This record gives sequence, structure tokens and C-alpha cells, in this order.
Amino acid sequence: MLALVSNWRVVEADLIKEYGLDLWDPAVRARPWPGIRAHIFSLIDSPTRLRAALTLGGD
Repeated sequence: MLALVSNWRVVEADLIKEYGLDLWDPAVRARPWPGIRAHIFSLIDSPTRLRAALTLGGD
């Protein structure tokens, strides 16, 4: 979990790129958290910048 927080800028960038989810958009902020959390964890299973950062950075 600390690795996600340490790479939060990458999480935000990948959410926008992969799903069009801007976490600062009021409409997105009003959505239930479990759906957004599922998108975040799916970034780890996909070839994304987050996966590369977690694999290479190894927090």
C-alpha cells in the first residue's frame, strides 16, 4: 500500500490515461470509492506506468 502512495502521481496519471478518471473532477469524487479502488488495483495487472514503477522501483 505504501508503494501506491509513494507513486501517487503515477496512479493519477494512469487513471486519466487508461480510464479517463480525473480524481479532482467533482463527478469522479462523488462516485463510490470501491469502483475507483478497483480501477487503481487493475492498473497493477495491466502494462501501465504504475506497474513499471512498482516492478522497477520496488517500494
